[in-house]
Amino acid sequence: NIIIQQAWELLSPSLKPRRIIFAVLLQCLLGRGDVIEDLVRDAASRQTNNAEFLGLANDTIVDEDDTKYYLSSQFGRRESANIIWQLELCLWLHRGGAFEMSVKAVKETVLAIRIGIATSSWGRCHQSLDTLLKAEPDYPMDFDAGKNLWRSMKIIVVNDNVIDGIDGVSSGGWEFLVDCRRDEATEMLRDGKPGQFLIRPHTQDPGVFTLSFRTNLVPTETTPAAYDEAGAIDKSKQPSESESSQTARKIVKRDDVVQHAIVRLTDSGFRCGSFGPFVTLVKLLHAVSESLPFALRFNDPPIKGVIKERGTLPSPNSFLFRKMALHSRSDFFQLQGSSKKIKVTDIDDCIRDRDPSDVSLERCFGLFAQLIFLTELRKQLCALAAAVDEDESATAMPKEGIDETLSDDFDGSISEGSLEIDEEEVIGVACRMVRPLLNWVRSKEIDIIDEIAPLMCDVDRTPSVLSLSSAVEELDESIEHTCFITGGDSLIRRMIQAGSGVEFRTLRVGEAGNSVIVVLFGRSDAVKWMISNGAARDQADAEKKLKMMELMRIIEPITSADLSIPKSYAATHPATESRYRFVDPWEVEALESKAGETANAALGRARYQTMSVGQIAGSCEKIVRSTGGLHLLGLWSTLKGGITLTKALCSAHPPWERDAGGDLLMKGGFLLESSPYENSIRQHLYGNSLFRRLNLPQRFLALLQVELLDLKNVTSPSGSSSLTAYALLRLKRQGSSAPLNHKARSLDSACTQPRKISKSSGLNAPASWGSLVRFRFPLPEFVNCEGKSFDADRESLFRGAPTCLQLTAYEKKFMSDAELGGADINLESLGSGGQIEEWVPLRAGKDGITWFARIRISLRFELMCMELSTNDGEEVKFKNDRCPSVGLKKIQYLSRLGAHEDVKGVKNSISTPDLAGYFGQYLY
Repeated sequence: NIIIQQAWELLSPSLKPRRIIFAVLLQCLLGRGDVIEDLVRDAASRQTNNAEFLGLANDTIVDEDDTKYYLSSQFGRRESANIIWQLELCLWLHRGGAFEMSVKAVKETVLAIRIGIATSSWGRCHQSLDTLLKAEPDYPMDFDAGKNLWRSMKIIVVNDNVIDGIDGVSSGGWEFLVDCRRDEATEMLRDGKPGQFLIRPHTQDPGVFTLSFRTNLVPTETTPAAYDEAGAIDKSKQPSESESSQTARKIVKRDDVVQHAIVRLTDSGFRCGSFGPFVTLVKLLHAVSESLPFALRFNDPPIKGVIKERGTLPSPNSFLFRKMALHSRSDFFQLQGSSKKIKVTDIDDCIRDRDPSDVSLERCFGLFAQLIFLTELRKQLCALAAAVDEDESATAMPKEGIDETLSDDFDGSISEGSLEIDEEEVIGVACRMVRPLLNWVRSKEIDIIDEIAPLMCDVDRTPSVLSLSSAVEELDESIEHTCFITGGDSLIRRMIQAGSGVEFRTLRVGEAGNSVIVVLFGRSDAVKWMISNGAARDQADAEKKLKMMELMRIIEPITSADLSIPKSYAATHPATESRYRFVDPWEVEALESKAGETANAALGRARYQTMSVGQIAGSCEKIVRSTGGLHLLGLWSTLKGGITLTKALCSAHPPWERDAGGDLLMKGGFLLESSPYENSIRQHLYGNSLFRRLNLPQRFLALLQVELLDLKNVTSPSGSSSLTAYALLRLKRQGSSAPLNHKARSLDSACTQPRKISKSSGLNAPASWGSLVRFRFPLPEFVNCEGKSFDADRESLFRGAPTCLQLTAYEKKFMSDAELGGADINLESLGSGGQIEEWVPLRAGKDGITWFARIRISLRFELMCMELSTNDGEEVKFKNDRCPSVGLKKIQYLSRLGAHEDVKGVKNSISTPDLAGYFGQYLY
């Protein structure tokens, strides 16, 4: 023993932390199990604390092994790699019976090993991190109790042992689940107390269970004859004559004292006969217990046959290390010649050739991948730390060999934490165990804030600008979708000026007297104007610029082949003669149904598709793979990184909300505060900018729903007569004077179906209208968070989002419809997710206000995927089929009812002085 003691002092863990396994083996020889536990717990605590220091390191995935940032975490990695395998061996020895450890010591060791694997593999071996999440420890875990730890670093006590007044139920009744047959259950409960029960699963149907319980009946069946040692019948143990007569009256067999009932799990909940459905199993058991003449014994679960899956492996981490061994490679490290330098081969996830321009983007994705990994690891380890082991007594240190002078509560360890503690202190101890991990997660959250949600000065930074002429020269090459091409709106602005020589025409599509106006200009006129004004060198150059403007959706071509129009019109306007319409970046679409809210469409100057999980995953795949290879991509898929990143960006608060509570912005003595409507637009423009910075296709679209509820006439006190009413609606910008009637409707207007409103009685009694209209419009690219475009010409033509709802109500009549009145409804008080409801006066010219309409308006934002731009002609055609233009689609539909050009107005006017005002009226 003296020699062993001297050897242990030489291998003291405080001096040689890498040799802890040898010190543990020597203490086993000395029979000092109490010292072994303290040695293991001390090493585990040191290992866990290393995670907190790693959070302060500057090492990231994009940093190579020859950088100074790599050295900042190298010491912690080496320490973790040297300690975790020794702690794992200690767990194997513990479960093998070499020595005993308290429940707390086992938890601390398991936590230290898993945190150590995460530390040593941090940013280098993503496959090990993926395996760490998939292979849960073979140890009790309570995710509900663990949630209190990782949600807050405070000690939160929740008594899970009281559910609906039933004490002793800790897992919702499932602790009574026993895998046995009917006869075995009867045998187990026959000699028990009334109220004892168990639950048996069905062998083939996982949704069917059997509740077996001991009743209060007394068996009256004649028992088999008892024999004495000599083989004669023992008359003292035979039933008396009175008992025999009572048995004859009512016979209760021995197996009848145990009853069985079927429990079914349906979509609505748990059912048992006429009981149910109940949300949880324990509530069903409680209801059954109240209906019985005796109470079910919830505090007396079965001992034999209980289904248990944990604690059967040699170590809680056995499955983890076996999986890690499967993907380990001996050629991961190679020696370089005589220098014996260790070189990491190309098997390492992080050793790869990178594009310097993508380093910033890779850093963002790398940091976020590490953060969501730590988040999932935090949930797993907090659930392990907060769980209460029901079999704690089974792992207690045997009392043999312990000094009799010690207290009876001594469990074999001299550490304070190994003494028995109550439930409140269990949560406190668990919080202490995982505190270094929580600090590590908190530091990573702080690191990623500036990368994911930057300040306004970084968000509103002007993007890289490319002129239209330069874009035409690169038309056959791939142009980045983040590049802002300017010049197209400038050409339009110059074309509409007086004396430009470009002829603008108005095309009316739809029924006569109820048509929609579209402003068009000819291709040949535009080519001539561009050459004469120096905007293009020759005809080929002008056509290329018009083609580029088509790709950018500044203009949209419309030919007679696109329209279902009479042959007389097609004869005078051949299909080869293209005309163009202007496309508003804030283009509004009037939806026909709720399904259209997320339908694929070319809206504004972009194409949008319904968002799906596949599109989200595909948008992240390239950059994640370039950041950390296939193994990081596998970890990303396991963590559902694309969906998690999308949710994180959607919930990110803009900087002005993060600064809430500071000084108020004042100008000229007035408070500068945006309206709820403007603030909602700003918030989601900021969200779009976050997706754009990460080259992700997700974008927000605004959805506005208008409900026409009631209609009443203030000039009819006795009640309004029955009438059939409908309305024209459109979204417009504040200050626009464009009328809204059957003679002057824009392409984005909507017309409700005529509805008959029956006569109502009473003073100003409202009549039910019940019409609904939906609009949607995009939040365009290349604008700041205020909605202001980076291109001054574009901003002068299309100034911000629509802020006003224009309404005109009509009464349907046989010959000619009568206008009831119109109104402009300001949307300033409408916020995201909210609604406004008010009575709106309808003004009808000289007649004044005689009608009022009650309207409810709601606003929300839908997330869709924007298709990235391309210059491939075939790909553009494919995208046009997949995402049809909402404007062209409506023109084609209405042209079936009729189409003609105005013979008055601007048909023969060549850039007349009033064209700019006319243009401003009808381009939303």
